[in-house]
Amino acid sequence: MRPTPRFTRAAALATAACTSAVVAAVGAANASSTDTAVLHGEWQSLACELRPQSGPDGVQDWYLTRRITFSDNRIDARFTNYADPACQTPVLELAFGGDVTVLGPSAVAPSAMNVDLVVNDYLRLTPRAQGIADYLNSDPSCGAGGWAPDAEQDVFASGCAAMGVSAASPTTEYEVLYVNGGRLFFGARPVDGKPLATPDTRPGALQMPLTLVRGGATQSVGAGDARVPTAVEIVQFEQQPGADPAEVRAFFETITARMNQNDTLLYRSVAEGENGTWLCVNYWTSIDDMRTLNQQAQTWKDAFATMGALAKPESFRLSSYRLGAG
Repeated sequence: MRPTPRFTRAAALATAACTSAVVAAVGAANASSTDTAVLHGEWQSLACELRPQSGPDGVQDWYLTRRITFSDNRIDARFTNYADPACQTPVLELAFGGDVTVLGPSAVAPSAMNVDLVVNDYLRLTPRAQGIADYLNSDPSCGAGGWAPDAEQDVFASGCAAMGVSAASPTTEYEVLYVNGGRLFFGARPVDGKPLATPDTRPGALQMPLTLVRGGATQSVGAGDARVPTAVEIVQFEQQPGADPAEVRAFFETITARMNQNDTLLYRSVAEGENGTWLCVNYWTSIDDMRTLNQQAQTWKDAFATMGALAKPESFRLSSYRLGAG
């Protein structure tokens, strides 16, 4: 069976360009916990993402979503590539793992890090469309052969020439990572679709961020914002039995966005504890600003409509403190 027009060799090579970009999200080896603690957790795309990819017919549009987990000195990540800008028709998934060396601060943003990223553990492909499976089957070097939709194979050891993957060959990219307000940013991809393959291609700007869905660590106060907070607010609560922690965190992401409307909540850290306990630490421009927003929030019945199904109302404990003249 020949690939459909949407899954021509050019389209497959555009997907192959994504394999060189997967190293743009790897975990925390050879670096101190000070540098990497903010990376720890599970992150996912906010929405369907557009990527320029270089192919034989020039730069092409490609679409994907990312899901990435950092833990200690590892990463486990999965990129799903789609045929459409709504990310409704998956064509290929790439799962990978590897290491990162943190080199030091980046000038891209306060607390951003220059990192060298290496995929050196595994690289697994899962075709989600028959055309992509047919294309992989046309390359005898690619995995163990016998590709079929929804069947995953690891090609790190064997290589896959059709996808631009050399056998047992770690791949390095030169990247920037930046965490702020529950978001993880990678460097912007080159507009010509080429990989970050040399030090001089290290990004000088940031791309669409990932959002934190589980885990995470408190960021340095004031990171990413020149203003200094003068008030801190601590909120503790327990989730309802059977509630999904990802939904609890998503709820607080929604509330955070609402509370940021007047730009006085400088930073919020949401942390999951043991046995369904949660801690929120909010940094405000001043005590007065905090009280004003909290008073306004009392009228947000729509925003808090789902809270009762996620958190025990009677478990909430709130305290606030002055850090300076606020």
